[in-house]
Amino acid sequence: MEATVSEEATIPAPPSAPPQSATWRETTENVIVPTMFGVVCGAGWQALITPHLPYHLPNPPQGGLLLMLLFSPLLHRFLTHHPQERWKEYLAGVAALAFPLLLIWSTGLGAFVCAGYLAVIVWIWVCTSWWRFNLPPFRLALWHTLGVNIGALSGSFLFFSLFG
Repeated sequence: MEATVSEEATIPAPPSAPPQSATWRETTENVIVPTMFGVVCGAGWQALITPHLPYHLPNPPQGGLLLMLLFSPLLHRFLTHHPQERWKEYLAGVAALAFPLLLIWSTGLGAFVCAGYLAVIVWIWVCTSWWRFNLPPFRLALWHTLGVNIGALSGSFLFFSLFG
């Protein structure tokens, strides 16, 4: 004797395909604005602060990172979609990467390899992969800090090559 069970067959819906590219808004908020902030800070530091420093420290990339720490509540407000009360989490992300980069930049020529070349490689990887995820403020701050670091280095080189 066979028992028959009446079951409804449910077919799971296929998962939605992941987006194929980042939107212009995501690109602007996470790549362009942090990098341009760094370019302006680096060029401004090179033009206005560096000539008056006897030992050229803090250098322009360090200046960009210090200004990012200072303006992190404002950057959090304009570059993330999280509530403003989470700005401390954003600040923690900035500090977690900015402080090691500040130390590396003060070591001299080897800093260019670590905080320059390697940071560019990591930043490119982050820019090509992290846009797919809904990131918390801490991780967005890491992404933005890499952009400010690269932008400040580029801005200082640009200013020095044009006006230095």
